[in-house]
Amino acid sequence: MTERDALRDEIYRLAAAAEADPETTSNLKSLAVQLWANFNEFTVEDLEDILRDEWRTRGMPFNDNAEL
Repeated sequence: MTERDALRDEIYRLAAAAEADPETTSNLKSLAVQLWANFNEFTVEDLEDILRDEWRTRGMPFNDNAEL
């Protein structure tokens, strides 16, 4: 499994958890920073874009204007 595959799996897991309990969902920048600590091949901006896309495909709201 490549780092990109592992990242996709982790983002899918996070999105599924957020879909199950949207009140406890973290903002995207916070999630991106957390993922960046484990997947250093990507920038925070890359991760935020991937997260935003996954949230959008699930029709979930997201906050990408929060402070880091």
